[in-house]
Amino acid sequence: GRPFHHFNTLKRHYAPDDPIEEVFEVLQKHALLVQGLWVPKSSLLFPGDPSKSLARDYVLLLFSKNPFISYDKVNHLSTSRKEEVKGFLKILAIESPPLKGWKLKENTDENFKKEYPDIVKKQEQIWKAGEDNVTNHIWRGAKGGPSRTKPGTVIKSEKAGNSDKVARKVAPGAHAGRTMSDETRETIPKALKKVFQTYKVCSLQLIRKGLRDLALSQSTLPKVDARLVVKAAYGADAPEHELQDVVSQVAVELHGGLFVMKSSQENLECDPLREVVINLLRVKDKLKKAEVTAAAQVSLKRDITNNEYNKVMSDFCEYKGNWWVLKSGDGKPS
Repeated sequence: GRPFHHFNTLKRHYAPDDPIEEVFEVLQKHALLVQGLWVPKSSLLFPGDPSKSLARDYVLLLFSKNPFISYDKVNHLSTSRKEEVKGFLKILAIESPPLKGWKLKENTDENFKKEYPDIVKKQEQIWKAGEDNVTNHIWRGAKGGPSRTKPGTVIKSEKAGNSDKVARKVAPGAHAGRTMSDETRETIPKALKKVFQTYKVCSLQLIRKGLRDLALSQSTLPKVDARLVVKAAYGADAPEHELQDVVSQVAVELHGGLFVMKSSQENLECDPLREVVINLLRVKDKLKKAEVTAAAQVSLKRDITNNEYNKVMSDFCEYKGNWWVLKSGDGKPS
């Protein structure tokens, strides 16, 4: 049937008289949540084909984070992997050459996310727990990836309240082949915040440059945090999927492979509106005030002030010809 399913539709057709708790218990054994929508597990659809399961899981993993996938998430895969991934993108998404990527076929089910936050959180933990295995297999696992895990079963649910415990259960060997040490991974977010203070909108290439520049500039200071300097330099040269994993701790990816901080470090009171604008910029590269105002009314249930509007929009965009246009992320200080 359809690749994506709304929970209310599933319950109405298949279990109209059953308790919601029981429906969720069964549903989570056989399906995963992507943007508030339910999709069958890959292992259920392709029980004897781990390669197809892996390609589909990779697409779903990316869409679980963002309803838009840029070309660079696919173009650098091996030829065979790329063809498998593109096959599932044709099923699950609509290609947008002007935006250089693919947009999820279905709109995010915001109502489900608001009504069942506990289920959403649990599903996020499941995706996070399997993420390293998916990326390691898809990028490095041309002959099967880390030997202790089967690529067709990297995404599965586990009973655990602690996401770290889930990660250890679901992803044994997830760190195989990793070049970035745990110490570096812990230190890099602090350095990234300094980079985003200088460049509000960053491509991954600019993030690498910013980390190197930070290490160079701070290495000459008398009271420099030497640990931060060294780890920033190491992080700048990490493989793309590893660096992006750390970047996602503090930043959100918009379309076109550009990143912005999840939270404003200077104007925390503007963060609710910031989240609204980020969600809009995930699928568009320019906005008008009417769009932002309408979206804020729906999400925040209030009118926004001109002051917070201007602060948030000037952080991400430049005003050109009656439009707020997303900054290019080319390295021009903001």
